[in-house]
Amino acid sequence: MKPAFSVIFFTVMSGAGLGLMVWLLIASMMSSHIRMPSATLLQGAAIAGVLIVAGLCSSTLHLANRKNAIYSLTQFKTSWLSREGVFAIALFPVAAIYLWLFTSAAPVMALKFVAFVLIALALLILYCTGMIYGCLKTIPRWNSWLTPTKYVLFGLMSGAVLFVAVLSTRPSEIGPLGRPWVAIVLLVSGLVVYLAYLLKHPRKQHSINDALGLKQGQVRLLDVGHTHGTFLTNEFGFQLARERARVLRWVSIVLGFVLPLVLLFFKDTPPFAPFVSCLVGLFVERWLFFAEAEHVVRLYHGQQRV
Repeated sequence: MKPAFSVIFFTVMSGAGLGLMVWLLIASMMSSHIRMPSATLLQGAAIAGVLIVAGLCSSTLHLANRKNAIYSLTQFKTSWLSREGVFAIALFPVAAIYLWLFTSAAPVMALKFVAFVLIALALLILYCTGMIYGCLKTIPRWNSWLTPTKYVLFGLMSGAVLFVAVLSTRPSEIGPLGRPWVAIVLLVSGLVVYLAYLLKHPRKQHSINDALGLKQGQVRLLDVGHTHGTFLTNEFGFQLARERARVLRWVSIVLGFVLPLVLLFFKDTPPFAPFVSCLVGLFVERWLFFAEAEHVVRLYHGQQRV
């Protein structure tokens, strides 16, 4: 498929923001005093909010008609995109309630309850984003449980790396979740899942015979029916050179997982260096996610197998 930068930006940036929010809430609840210092939480919440809002705004740029963003919210029962949008909108008032309770010395149980709701919403948004692509049988490479797993895990992973950077200027407040070990475990887990995804994806399972429902003989396309490119060939006929894909996969692995792992072991590393490396690697991974996807509609435009 033709990669859309607006969607890539949305999934990576919002994923990191949601992941950061999850770890901020967990760290706050695990604190010996329940509440981490207000300055730390507000700083982290501001960063998470900017990332989430920037990503959500970017996602609307992919729409040919901006008014469709409103209509997409009305299909909650059948559309993962609609569920993602509804949960994303619900996130902001709940987050505002949490910040109000946090700054007004509210009862601990009330704070915990709202925090659990926020964490659940963040995870649901990540899962719904992954399922938008994972539920598509027309793109065999995406139609796997590994697709939503990647989206949830990579969001938590990048958020954990950013969480370490946010707390790096306040060593006394870091606590067990601020140590690099949580981010390290998630980076290793993310690398394992990514490699599993690369190894598992189906290899050219569907042919033009399958598309036409013919079990005998070998169908050969004589004429595609048009002399110039169409919307379908432009959007779903993206060609990526095998050698270029191999290089980009190594770039995504090294920058997204390996280099952040190495940087987290050094105390003198600039605070945001692991996160920047992770972010760049995830941008490359997400670009490949779209560029390597092959829609079965390509079978009707000359490609023999998908």
